[in-house]
Amino acid sequence: MEMGGVKSLGYNLWMTLTIDLVWYDDIFIEKVVARIYQVKQALEYVYRVENSQCTGGTEEVLNLAFNNSVWSVYTEPAIRTANFLTEVILENGNLLSLTDEILFTLVRNNIHGGDVIFGSAIAVETSVTQYDSFCPYAYKKNGTVYAHDIAINYNYKSVSTEWYQILKVRNWDNITRTIDKVRYRSGNTLLPSRDLIKVLAKLEDGHWTKPYFDCGGGDIWMVTYSSPLFYYNVTTESLDFKGVATIDIELTNIDINQCDPDESEAGALDVFRGTHSCMPSTQCVFEAGLGFKRGAYKCVCKAGYYFPDVQADIKYFSGIEIERLYAENNTVVMETMRCKACAAGCDTCVDASPCLYQSQLALRLPVLILTIITVVLIVVVACITYNFRFEMAIKTGSPIFLLIMCTGSMLMCTKMFITFPDANDALCILEQWLFHTGFVLMYGALLLKTWRISIIFRVGRLKRVYLPDKVLLQRMIPLLAVAVAYLAAWTASDWPKVTTRKTINKLKFQVCVEGWWSYGMQGAEAIMLLAGVYLCFTVRKAPAHFNESKHITWSTYNAIILGTFLVIVIHFISNTNSGPDYVYLIYFLQVQVFVTITSALIFTPKFYALYKNTEVRDIDNESLPTITRTVTGREKVNVLKVINAKSNCKTVSTQTEEKPIAPVEWVGKTPSQISIHLPGRNRVHPTPSTLSPYTAEAQAHNKN
Repeated sequence: MEMGGVKSLGYNLWMTLTIDLVWYDDIFIEKVVARIYQVKQALEYVYRVENSQCTGGTEEVLNLAFNNSVWSVYTEPAIRTANFLTEVILENGNLLSLTDEILFTLVRNNIHGGDVIFGSAIAVETSVTQYDSFCPYAYKKNGTVYAHDIAINYNYKSVSTEWYQILKVRNWDNITRTIDKVRYRSGNTLLPSRDLIKVLAKLEDGHWTKPYFDCGGGDIWMVTYSSPLFYYNVTTESLDFKGVATIDIELTNIDINQCDPDESEAGALDVFRGTHSCMPSTQCVFEAGLGFKRGAYKCVCKAGYYFPDVQADIKYFSGIEIERLYAENNTVVMETMRCKACAAGCDTCVDASPCLYQSQLALRLPVLILTIITVVLIVVVACITYNFRFEMAIKTGSPIFLLIMCTGSMLMCTKMFITFPDANDALCILEQWLFHTGFVLMYGALLLKTWRISIIFRVGRLKRVYLPDKVLLQRMIPLLAVAVAYLAAWTASDWPKVTTRKTINKLKFQVCVEGWWSYGMQGAEAIMLLAGVYLCFTVRKAPAHFNESKHITWSTYNAIILGTFLVIVIHFISNTNSGPDYVYLIYFLQVQVFVTITSALIFTPKFYALYKNTEVRDIDNESLPTITRTVTGREKVNVLKVINAKSNCKTVSTQTEEKPIAPVEWVGKTPSQISIHLPGRNRVHPTPSTLSPYTAEAQAHNKN
């Protein structure tokens, strides 16, 4: 605390630690920028003071308000010393009853109690001691305690001495006062009790100085806490200021942390937080042990960046060097102290090596082209089906359901277009919606067609069955509605999300996560296919136009066997580190199994019949010839076929609203009266059992 007098460098850097957190608008940003600039100027000031010539004094003040509460535990020696001396002054009016040795002992004892306390002093007003100015001061240096009266060479009563003048001019009307009752001793007898006025200075009654440089004393930066001494004037009932007792906290060994604020415990020098000069690609890491000087940090690369010199042993930039360049305004060299960005997708890296898996276009592009060709062929099939919808080869297969199958096929093919780019949440959701909706449309149509054949085959021989396309469409709507409701619930509750996986070479790629909702949908589709397998089993012997039931059976078996196998393969590969290209290839095989093979089995026989112009066969009597010969050589006619032909009725497969009606010339006649004329052949009479189902309908028809 050698106080001399070196001309101040003139920095007026006053600011407070506490900055109100206002909205992040332009004003707030300006305040933050101004704060950082001022504190960095203060650090520059610290550097210049330490490296300049000085002759003694404490006028080099760092005008920053610090969080002094962390040093409160060290103020007790100063407060107790001040209260002790105040009590002596109250008793005697001065300190003449105390020798110089006692006062020096007090300040020396104050600094033996803790390593942080650098010095301690007692400074008093005139007439308190035998000297006009008296300030015994003790301080530690290299482990040794030194003490002397600094009032010999320093005027501590100067108005520029903050640690003394601030308390001298303060109003003390509200200082704590108590009355102690004391009984002194005289020989072996206690004297009567006396009331002694006690004036107690507390922590809040003292004053912390701003940091200043003790030039000529310890040549260090320090901060001082002063506790006041008083004399109570009984006549005026007022307190008179009589001096201070102080302790000095050395800042030399207290590190300046310039890194950004974090969740760590607050320190006294947090005012310097956020004043580092690290480049944006780096982050500040505090380095302890450098003391009260700037640059006590290092700039290390942030996550996602790597040190430009990959061969360097020390992979960070020195804060001391950066602060020096900042002071020199050497922005050119500072720009080189940046880390380089890692390759795309890298969380951390040591060089520019890639972290993302690069898709193999040589594999994906041909698959995509084949998918486009498949979609084009499906469109062509749909156009042909619609154009020839009145031809018996198409009409017997229900054109509306054939077109629904084409629509479902195209929706399932969109899976290849959606999974071609990198996965994201939106594409994952879209993929599930389109693929599963297409699956329900395609195989739902097949299922309903097979169900109709099964009903006709099992029930149609006992009674007339009427199941036109309109009725089947009504059963198709609930099936599709259930699928859409399930997909909507899936999307609303836990939609498919993207996750990151790595290949064997640690290259990352994005895939869609399939959870329990996906397994539930696949299970429902498997149940639908198993139901189709059962229906196919029931119609295995059923006659049908162009063997359609047989082709539907093959399609269903293909989907349940190959499709299930590929679903298992997809789940297995997706949970390994095989890479997305192999998954994409399996997706293509899955689409080919569900779409291409099924479509080929259903449509190829129909288009072949169109090409050959094949006539439709009657599914009800296809096993019976139109004309047979008896053992006598007489020709016999299948009358039901003739009835269907003459009445121009539709077969059960086409299921129109027309009912078979017997020819008009047969109405009201017995079977023996009916004859069928065949060119060049004998007359054949139909049997009564053959005509009876239609006679009543024919009569009703004629009456109408």
